[in-house]
Amino acid sequence: MDEFVEALSRDAARKIIYVREEHVRLPKPGPFIEELNLPEPLISALKSKGINRLYSFQAKALSLMRFGKSVSIVAGTGTGKTEAFLLPILEEVMKDPFSWGTRALIVYPTKALARDQLSRIHFYLSYAFGSRAAVLDGDVSERERQNIYSTPPHILVTNPDMIHMALQYSENFRRLISGISYVVFDDAHVYSGVFGTHVRYVIRRLKRFVGNVVFAAASATMGNPKEFAEALFGCPVEVVDAGRTRKGEVVHVMVKPQTRSKMAEVLSLLKECIEQGMKTLVFVDSHRLAELLKLAAEKSGLKVGIHRAGLKPEERRRVENALKTGSLNAVIATPTLELGIDIGDLDAVILSSIPPSFSKYAQRTGRVGRRGQKAYVITVLGNDPISAYYENSPQEFFDQGYEPQVLDPENEEIAKIHLLAMARDKPYSFDELSPFEKRVVSFLLEKGYLRQRGHRLRITREGTRYLATRQSLRGLGNVVKISTKKGRVIGYREMPMALKELHPGAVYIHGGQLYLSLLLDGRRAVVEPLPRNYPFITKPLYYSQPEELRVFAERVVKGFSLSYLELAIRDSVYGYVVKRYPGMEYVREVILDREYSYTFKTKGILVWRPPKIEWDDMSNAEAFHAAEHALISAAEMIVGASPTDIGGISFPSGHIYIYDAFPGGSGLSKEIFNRFVEVAERALSIVSNCTCRDGCPRCIYSPYCGNNNRVLSRRKSALILEESLKVSLEIPVVSRYGKPIV
Repeated sequence: MDEFVEALSRDAARKIIYVREEHVRLPKPGPFIEELNLPEPLISALKSKGINRLYSFQAKALSLMRFGKSVSIVAGTGTGKTEAFLLPILEEVMKDPFSWGTRALIVYPTKALARDQLSRIHFYLSYAFGSRAAVLDGDVSERERQNIYSTPPHILVTNPDMIHMALQYSENFRRLISGISYVVFDDAHVYSGVFGTHVRYVIRRLKRFVGNVVFAAASATMGNPKEFAEALFGCPVEVVDAGRTRKGEVVHVMVKPQTRSKMAEVLSLLKECIEQGMKTLVFVDSHRLAELLKLAAEKSGLKVGIHRAGLKPEERRRVENALKTGSLNAVIATPTLELGIDIGDLDAVILSSIPPSFSKYAQRTGRVGRRGQKAYVITVLGNDPISAYYENSPQEFFDQGYEPQVLDPENEEIAKIHLLAMARDKPYSFDELSPFEKRVVSFLLEKGYLRQRGHRLRITREGTRYLATRQSLRGLGNVVKISTKKGRVIGYREMPMALKELHPGAVYIHGGQLYLSLLLDGRRAVVEPLPRNYPFITKPLYYSQPEELRVFAERVVKGFSLSYLELAIRDSVYGYVVKRYPGMEYVREVILDREYSYTFKTKGILVWRPPKIEWDDMSNAEAFHAAEHALISAAEMIVGASPTDIGGISFPSGHIYIYDAFPGGSGLSKEIFNRFVEVAERALSIVSNCTCRDGCPRCIYSPYCGNNNRVLSRRKSALILEESLKVSLEIPVVSRYGKPIV
């Protein structure tokens, strides 16, 4: 056994569940660079980096893009994915570096990642006098922006948010991009769900101002690279796949704490890594857990940084630089560091839980061993259904493929925003719209947000006001501003999550500081600081009510009747539970003087099977509530969803609603609808293999349950699922619009 893993195993408070060694696997070699008819400056630049020969996938991407083919590139981190899409762009620039105009738009999902990659592009361009690249984002000064517009760089590096705003407000930007030949979206796996649907519309708007451009998507992890890229770009693409690759040796370890809490285990592992001189990154899945873990680490005498959404950009950059330079050797992060920002030679990654998808696991583990050194990935299993499943079948976790990326082009809330923005970019006619977009535009005309003059649709003053409050591409819910009683703004949180974290009496954590929420009113929350050693945290008590708005498709499979539909979900917080931290012991339950509610439209599925007539309502409620929890846990594994991506509601009548927890929908529930048998079979495995009496955190208890895991029966849910799956009936999808749903 590996020496470090052997040392970990000597601690009796943990159990090593599984170890897998991943050896170096480089992509298949391709032609020597002299064979490719590249410009001499580019050959010199490649040789100076020690690149004398391309990998086969790089040469394929170069060939396809040269001949005007759009591509979807899949290659492991650190194996030359950037060069695969950059070479044809550099080739065009270096053949005539003194020509006028921007040739390529390279888009990264964040400003930090765009600026991080600019130095790599500059290195190559330094070999061709006269060629230039520049970043255009919200941090660029007005003077720099005017320089970009007056002397356009050959390569413009930006992010989707900047394109979204610049198309609306800048004639200079629209003119700048009019002559581009290439548009690249790196880290394309990020453009899934709500964010991906936003970006798909941004691309749709961008295409109105450019000619026949070559699109490229690039990622280390895409389960459906062709289908997803074509949905994103709206054009055919060719797939360029390097296969599973790894630049350095990595040891993957699954551990299970035996006599201490999960958080204590993460801290113990972090301490051991630091003592071994390893530069270490700890990944958690929520900003709340990141803050709690940082507090606990500091109490244990460990020097750690924190990196998460909601912190100011300069705070995140300070942590990135400290980790890169070695002045900080340990950072606790949410998925904000999942992307390809160069944070140096990481030796270890600790995952506080199994990531919501294998793709995310691969992205996070791609942070280690990028300099070719031996590295370690340690995943901490807990007492939850997903951990319990993979504790019994760890090989199944490592042998699975990447999940498909999903987006929902028919998210009406997103479509409203971009069809208004598109009119602001440049007026358009009904002839440019799809049938779905025409329905949305009819609504916008009825509301007075658009007006029609002749054949052209233009935005109105009312539409401009509506759009002004919905310009973010990162979500859809109303954004709540969080400030202290003295008026100091400490951050923002989006609905409906803000409802559950900032109701009066809630303990909110931000930047390592605990706050007590005093007021939640519309888009404003008022908080006051609590002592740093305050020993309590809170968990909301709430209920959700669904309203069916439209049915898109129906099917019968096994013993289940399924509908894919549009819903209105009303979340209502009526109280909260106080727990002592860090032991999480129950202290008391508090009922609020009134309910705090928020309603949003989304998409979801309705699962129905008849309740058991020999049971009373309470028994049926216990069965279907537990089945709801098990189905959600199973769906997270099957479709790669995060714990807060999916919501659920169940009734003793046998109705279970599982829905996208984002306004308008994310596309996840459609994937669950299409793969429901897999989900149900995994749910049955969860509830039938647990050895508890009739329900526990390892099978059906959920930390997100609004009624604090009351009215649940593992055994009854197992009976319901088993009986339903034994039925051999299947009726294909019937769409209310007369076509299959795909």
